Amino acid sequence: MTFWAMFIGLVMVPMMALSIEVGRFLIARAQISAAADAAALAAAVEINTRLFQETGIVVLPSGNTQAWAQRVVNDNCAGLRSLGINPRIGTVVVSGNTVQVSVSANLSLLFPDFVPEIRVM
Repeated sequence: MTFWAMFIGLVMVPMMALSIEVGRFLIARAQISAAADAAALAAAVEINTRLFQETGIVVLPSGNTQAWAQRVVNDNCAGLRSLGINPRIGTVVVSGNTVQVSVSANLSLLFPDFVPEIRVM
């Protein structure tokens, strides 16, 4: 009985806690990834279509694009924002016919204090 008490206390409980925390991390990372995809679509909507149709050049308006993409990220990460995690838009880049949006968030609040800072990009 002593063996099983030690085994459960020192092995099983930490393993369960670790599996729960890793699961929370993977869910948060998936939410941030989905938010980045939605932000890229939102930024693509802002492309100047008349200029693109006439010249083939892709130009994004500078001010609204970033704000619109951030709004979409905020809407898609409402669950994370309720936990105090605020994903932020990094850059909006157009290369060829692809719009790339970088989103980062500090996920340290999901883990105990002894775990170092965890950032997802």
